[in-house]
Amino acid sequence: MYNRMKKAKWIGALLSVLLTVVLLTGCGDEADVSVFIMAPNGMPDKVTTDLQAELQPTLGEKTIKVVGSPIYNAQKLLVEYIAGEHAVMALPKSDYEAMIGQGGGVPLEDIFDEKQYSEGVMVGTILKEKNAEVKEKHLFGIPLKQAGMFKKTGFAPEEMFLIIPTNAPDLALSKQVIKELVHS
Repeated sequence: MYNRMKKAKWIGALLSVLLTVVLLTGCGDEADVSVFIMAPNGMPDKVTTDLQAELQPTLGEKTIKVVGSPIYNAQKLLVEYIAGEHAVMALPKSDYEAMIGQGGGVPLEDIFDEKQYSEGVMVGTILKEKNAEVKEKHLFGIPLKQAGMFKKTGFAPEEMFLIIPTNAPDLALSKQVIKELVHS
């Protein structure tokens, strides 16, 4: 009886250690910056690998991860946005308009000419001082069809936009990444 209890304790301890190891392997090297793409009709895997390979040399020591959803799913898009892990997101036009209308994007006039990207100019919600929400017209998104790096991959759908989410982890790095995506 005593040996059985001793054996059960060892098995329990071993299982605890194994579970800890499994959980910790999920917490590994995370990229410094990520780009999330949700196309209305899905997208090829090759696009994400090509974009990641093009972007990585431009970021120096920072690491990047480009994630694309193989199918469109509005709930997944919302979860990805709320998680706040992405520096830049590529969205279908309808989602772009909805997110910007609710204060989901950062104005981009400080890094892009709004005349050159006029399709991305719209009235959106901006959070001002004292947490006051104000509707203002700004350049919030860059049409994917005008983004050089996407054009190089052969994936630049007409009705998609690049945005920097308001909850992006590092605004300066987000701006660097979106500039590379557009100007390369």
